[in-house]
Amino acid sequence: MSSEAEHLLGLRRWLRTELERLGVDRSTQSALVLAVGELCANSIEHAYEGRGGEPIHVSVRGFDDRLLIEVEDFGRAFDPARYVEPDLDSVPDHGLGIHLVHRIADSVAIDVQRQRGTRWTLVKYRPGHGPAAGATEGGAPAAP
Repeated sequence: MSSEAEHLLGLRRWLRTELERLGVDRSTQSALVLAVGELCANSIEHAYEGRGGEPIHVSVRGFDDRLLIEVEDFGRAFDPARYVEPDLDSVPDHGLGIHLVHRIADSVAIDVQRQRGTRWTLVKYRPGHGPAAGATEGGAPAAP
């Protein structure tokens, strides 16, 4: 997609179709569409400072145990040191999108060690997979 807010609707439709094709349940689809939409909106607003016509690449790959989604822009890089977790006890006016991304994805990696831009890699484990899949309620691995 390119960095115009009006392209977000088309991106969301495309992503929902891809996730459906990969057998992702509706609830997880909605959450991931929200997370990716937030990252793309941040790219438009922050990386490109509202400039249209700039590239944002989104890819989704499905594996037996997980989904891997990448969102990449080529503008000003995200600065993790400047991010402040929102105060959820008040009505935050910024920072909520990144907070949601971390709540929705099982793993979030941020690559800013590039010539330009930021690459976000989200991992969402399929039901019954991932680090918590073999743990019991107390957090210890389940007995064989």
